[in-house]
Amino acid sequence: SLSVSEAMAQHTVERAVLAALLIALLASPSHAAVDEDEESLYLVAGRCTEFGQRCIFTRKDNPLPPVEEPTAKPGLAFVSLGDWGCGAGNCDTKHDPNHEQAGNTQMKVAEVMAKVAADVDSSLVLALGDNFYFQGVDSPYDPLWHTVWQSRFNQPSLQTPWFACLGNHDHYGNAQAQIDFSHLAIDRRWILPNYYWTTSRPVGDTGATIQFVFIDTVILDTGYTRQILREKIEEGVLAPQALHDFNGRTAGWVHAEVEQLQWLEETLAGSTADWLVVLGHYPVFSGGEHGSTPSLINTVKPLLEKYNVDAYFAGHDHTLQHLEDSGVAYYVNGNGCLRGVVKPLTDRTLFAAVDPGFMLTQVDADTMVNTMIDDGGRAVYQHTLQRKRNL
Repeated sequence: SLSVSEAMAQHTVERAVLAALLIALLASPSHAAVDEDEESLYLVAGRCTEFGQRCIFTRKDNPLPPVEEPTAKPGLAFVSLGDWGCGAGNCDTKHDPNHEQAGNTQMKVAEVMAKVAADVDSSLVLALGDNFYFQGVDSPYDPLWHTVWQSRFNQPSLQTPWFACLGNHDHYGNAQAQIDFSHLAIDRRWILPNYYWTTSRPVGDTGATIQFVFIDTVILDTGYTRQILREKIEEGVLAPQALHDFNGRTAGWVHAEVEQLQWLEETLAGSTADWLVVLGHYPVFSGGEHGSTPSLINTVKPLLEKYNVDAYFAGHDHTLQHLEDSGVAYYVNGNGCLRGVVKPLTDRTLFAAVDPGFMLTQVDADTMVNTMIDDGGRAVYQHTLQRKRNL
């Protein structure tokens, strides 16, 4: 059989960092301190339980799946990222290297994302929430629009529509202002017509269509959102006034959760798209620092399965993950500028990493290829979904 180094040599240069991490793992078993039973399916490289570090989990039965170099293809290409809202100085109020370096990390991610978007002729960007740390924006004219977004993601290849949804940190500020910014067309790239919304796009010239369904997971679980807000106040990241303001804004949401779930079911039931993707900030399943979201497992997961949804895109946990459950692919893509922690969820996790970056999606009539790319430009993971709708 091949040695570790010989096996690694069979893979492309772009896989060098992941290969090196796995070699380090196998050479130094002490780096892989994992629970005996639950995580026995996985290899781990790096320190996945320490905030601010880089690490990768891969399955033992497929430790280095081949990754194609992203190039332009027929169909539709787009990029997505979550938890990217650290610009020039708005995150270093939390005094640790992870947050103090977050603005620089975001800039690196933006530069690589722009290059990849140009290479594949990307048509749009999906922004998965926590668009502005730590307290959203105050108004459509808040300076953060420029310092976090417009001055950072200003490359020609990113002058495309940005389809957005809202995260918990966006709701800790004036979430409505991000919707108003869209309606006012201050920067026509920003598309956020409502708290939850949907749009469809043709898949190039293939005749197929893809429908994006954006949900507001904060409205679906205000209790959980309030719990996180209290933690941020205890950490000194947000002032106590933020809780008072959040409670005031959400006081009228008595029926909002039920109304959104009804809208979601009606939207999914009425979809005739060949590809159907639901997007929300909170993940349904995640092995990251916040973990899975029980309320979404109870309310959203059954709808994804009932209406044959292909994938659910989320952020919130500052990680890159691919999980599968009951025929639905779950992608956690919240590594836009900060580094969290992660562990695999047995029988669901196919890949997990703490490695700042984003995801590229390339769709044609038959396949959806999702490639996770880090801030060094390395394609660290790739997965292909086969079309299952309208066959």
